[in-house]
Amino acid sequence: MRPLSQRVGIACGLSAAVSFTVLYSIAMSLDSGYAFGKNYLSDLGVSDGAWAFNAGVIIAGALFIPFAAFGIRPALGKGAAGTVCVAMMGIAGLFLIGVGIFTEDSGDIHGVVSYGFFLTMLANLGIAAFALFRSKSLGRFGYSLTLVVFLFGLALLPMGGNPLSETLAVLSIILWGLLIGVALWIMGGDGSAA
Repeated sequence: MRPLSQRVGIACGLSAAVSFTVLYSIAMSLDSGYAFGKNYLSDLGVSDGAWAFNAGVIIAGALFIPFAAFGIRPALGKGAAGTVCVAMMGIAGLFLIGVGIFTEDSGDIHGVVSYGFFLTMLANLGIAAFALFRSKSLGRFGYSLTLVVFLFGLALLPMGGNPLSETLAVLSIILWGLLIGVALWIMGGDGSAA
């Protein structure tokens, strides 16, 4: 049986995905002018559903940190790549919290925290794919899924951060977190059944 700290970390990752999805959906339902893929996600942070969207990104960002440190860390192996991955995912979580605090009406700082989240998370996915490949702790599924999401994120970069690419990037990160969390829960951090 895996340690309690890892079970709590995995639960944080799963909770991040679920809470963001629920609160994002609530925010969309409260803003009749929001069009999926045609508006930036952050537009919801200054709309009628701002409370839900901003809470969603703050909660998800806060939960990313223990997910990185305790949930996914054991699966990344003992090398430097795992340590860097945990640090970058923690930084991405802080940037995501910043998105909910420094909304679009905060000026340039919103762009800094928003791009900071996407670029840090993208680099993190590349490093995580390498670490998961080396550790083999989640089998082919873990590193293949992570690599696909990383390559998808790279493919979105030429779109220049338009509303559709932003939405697709966020949804792919959420899906990655959810599926990796489920895989960790089922397989444990060392590839053994939980």
